[in-house]
Amino acid sequence: MTGDRPKIGLVLSGGGARGAYEVGVLRYVRERIRGETRFDIITGSSIGAINGAYIAATADRPKAQGRLLARMWSELDLDDVCRFGWSQMRSLPQVLFGKFSDKVTHGAQLGGLVDSRAIQNLVRARLPWRGITDNLHAGHVSAVACTATEVATGTVTTFVQTADGKLPLRWPAEQRQNVVLTAIAAAHALASGAIPVLFPAVRVGDQLYADGGLRQNTPLRPAMRLGATRMLVVGLRHAPDAAELQQIRSEAEGAFPSALFMLGKVLNVLLLEKVEADIERVERINQILEAGEREFGPDFKLRLARGMHKDKTTPYEPVDTLFIRPSQDIGRIAFDTVRRTGLSRYSGVIARMIRWAVATDNARQESDLASYLLFDPEYCKQLIELGYQDAARRHDEIMALFDR
Repeated sequence: MTGDRPKIGLVLSGGGARGAYEVGVLRYVRERIRGETRFDIITGSSIGAINGAYIAATADRPKAQGRLLARMWSELDLDDVCRFGWSQMRSLPQVLFGKFSDKVTHGAQLGGLVDSRAIQNLVRARLPWRGITDNLHAGHVSAVACTATEVATGTVTTFVQTADGKLPLRWPAEQRQNVVLTAIAAAHALASGAIPVLFPAVRVGDQLYADGGLRQNTPLRPAMRLGATRMLVVGLRHAPDAAELQQIRSEAEGAFPSALFMLGKVLNVLLLEKVEADIERVERINQILEAGEREFGPDFKLRLARGMHKDKTTPYEPVDTLFIRPSQDIGRIAFDTVRRTGLSRYSGVIARMIRWAVATDNARQESDLASYLLFDPEYCKQLIELGYQDAARRHDEIMALFDR
């Protein structure tokens, strides 16, 4: 690998069941883009950490990745993934008020309204975790990272595994205290996806961790610090146009927001809203560097880098970013799926809650929460297809991303 060769990063967002959309985008890249489509650096948060770990673990067989990942998603069952029964009722005071034992082992899960043992078993059994280390050593990938939120301090921790076992010098020294160099394993991905209150926190080492999306749902910065100069960023939030916004407002008019409605909106804000600001910041830095070269000459970036090195700060570098996001409202897809199927194959508490919410007059406004929890093959299949079609519309841009 030469120093001039661009390093391509894959950045995957969190969003629960919405993560099926990422599978569709990745499947298109693997099946329809000719030539080498290697991702050198893979970062993810929450469900994106699980999808990203799978891509890293199977990087030695890229053409099969999309199909295999889609198959894994097709095996999800809402009653298993979001199980809520008598044992969860009995533990409710513990979830609300704490008092956990200190005698908890690495990888153990604590609290949470939902019994996530099924998704835990699936992640541990179906992802070939050893493959991450093997592919790093073989050069199929350079670095893998996932983010989680340390429960005790509320700070973002980035779990990183690199081919040489070291962090790049460009990673700011003052932020290395929040980085853990380790072999990425199931516990790290499960911790990254532990949505507070809904899913249990996960102990990794001496600390408890929750969903990485609370602070860094789309981990662009770790990808750049690991050396990515081009990035494919997959978001999970549709950007409504003016007409759609007006329709949403009119549907909500006169309706008193329920707790389910508010929880869905809170998850939107926590997990989906930040990526636009991060990408805007990257684009702004690119514009500054381009303007500097125009105004001060072609050596502007070099002179700026030297000055920043003197100040012991990380130099700015241009990063090309391709951002793919849903062209349709995923909340509405969840709503339509529940209305059409009735979730008749499920009998669990979460499925009944979703059915009840969607049955109300202002059900459309309640569907955001459902879009995170609906681990249903029919719903996931629609999101995979949407991701595939959205990627197809960006075919030329994806080709340019991989043009070495």
